[in-house]
Amino acid sequence: MPEPQNPDAVEPGVPLEPAVAPPLTTEPPAAAEDAHADDESLEPSAPASRARARRVALLSLRLVAGTVAVVAAAATIAAVGLVPFPDVGITPPSATVTPVPADEVRACAGSALRFGDETGANADTAAPIGVPAVRSGAVNAQLERSAIAASDAGNGGSSSAPTVLRIASADGSALAGAQSQAVDTRDFRGFAVAGCAEPSGSIWLVGGATTVGRTTILTLSNPTEVAAQVSLSIFGEQGAVQAPGLTGIDVPAGTQRVLSLAGFAPGLVSPVVHVEARGGQVVAYLQQSIVRGLDATGVDLVGGAPDPGTEMTFAGVQIFDSLGTSRALALDDWHDVAPVVRILNPGTAPTEVTVSVTPVDPSIAGTSFPVQMEPGVVTEVGLDSGAEVDSGVSLADGTYTVTMTADQPFVAGVRTSAAADIGPIETQDAIQAPASDLAWYSGSSPLEGDALVVVANGPHPELAAVNPTTADVSLVLDAQDGADITLVVPAGGAATTPVTPGVSYLLTGANGLYAAVSYAADDSLGAYPVTSARPVSGPIVIRQ
Repeated sequence: MPEPQNPDAVEPGVPLEPAVAPPLTTEPPAAAEDAHADDESLEPSAPASRARARRVALLSLRLVAGTVAVVAAAATIAAVGLVPFPDVGITPPSATVTPVPADEVRACAGSALRFGDETGANADTAAPIGVPAVRSGAVNAQLERSAIAASDAGNGGSSSAPTVLRIASADGSALAGAQSQAVDTRDFRGFAVAGCAEPSGSIWLVGGATTVGRTTILTLSNPTEVAAQVSLSIFGEQGAVQAPGLTGIDVPAGTQRVLSLAGFAPGLVSPVVHVEARGGQVVAYLQQSIVRGLDATGVDLVGGAPDPGTEMTFAGVQIFDSLGTSRALALDDWHDVAPVVRILNPGTAPTEVTVSVTPVDPSIAGTSFPVQMEPGVVTEVGLDSGAEVDSGVSLADGTYTVTMTADQPFVAGVRTSAAADIGPIETQDAIQAPASDLAWYSGSSPLEGDALVVVANGPHPELAAVNPTTADVSLVLDAQDGADITLVVPAGGAATTPVTPGVSYLLTGANGLYAAVSYAADDSLGAYPVTSARPVSGPIVIRQ
């Protein structure tokens, strides 16, 4: 039915039609309306038809225009999202610079030291004892040797001062050094050995003691051309040590500082020292010596340990003359000849460290045990903890690998001692002290590529290698002056081989292995890890 028209409505956009007067009729208006409503056959008037047509056309145009607008907007958004904007701005000029590699440098510990002379005078002045035997080697480079120019011990520039080794860094070059010294004088008797170390701004030292009869000296050598300012953090069995003088220690370029650890922390059974340097970098060592009553019974050098980590590996740990050492434990003031592990938790939460002691010889029994660690506290426990033993040292003579794991970073060290067997002790009278010595073992870091190692002079040196991988490794010791050695290191195990004192070996096929050189005799116990050089600087992009 046609839509009724409203004569008063005006369609927008439609011109007004002239008004037409309705025709006269005699029928009542109501009847006329009903008749018009019921008569569907009547055609609409021309003006009404044109108005409706225009409305339909306008509505269609609006629908079409809206659809076109939506499609155009979608296309625009897609184009904006898919087409990248052009870069607007100014690209700063830049240059890539490849620094000239710095020289490779190693610094050795220097001679054994004491405070005061043999008469006990000048107790606050450091003095050297003898001259160490320094061995060094280089591959594909010219080696330069010099001495630290000045030292608190007054021996700067001499053969007893720390030796500095230097080569120009190049592809395929390598540098290594080690020193040893047998000391036999009043209050000092034993064998001290250490590898020459690369300067660093952060060094952890695990070892020593400052209790009665135990003397520990800290040495700081700066082989660089820049003055260093050093800060010390000392930890013990009661936690961090608070003492004056631990910060702002000046170590000028080319000098050595000598400090008594007891001056900062007397009475410590188990110290751990963190050395931090600003400006120049330094090389740090602890020297420990022991006097039991009137008898000098050991000297050793403690080198840097790896930075705190959740895993530690100690290669080549020697148990030597366990029977003699067990009997020495019965003597007065010989309680610290038992082998121990010393661990520091430098974090803020407790943790548990699992210690595994695995012999290289599978016919020997090892042991494993947990150590509960409180934050900031040093804990020291027997290396043979967990083994069944009534008394004495329960670990049999031999070479061991000590591994430690935890869920939080820690630092650690291992100490063993040797003592000649003096037989059963059946008298209360004074007994002459047996020949004895101690050794501190620092953790090893995994080797990267080939590595050069120099064997210091000493009794019965051997190289121990640990293989954490799942495949056997054939490690070649390429002697720079002597006979080569091939050592097969089993998967997940370790192997040892005798090496020649004074010879340099280039270890090929060593990537991922841990290695150390160790010495063992009743009066000459010692060790040092084999290390890889830190990487040199790469290219640098400089933007102006």
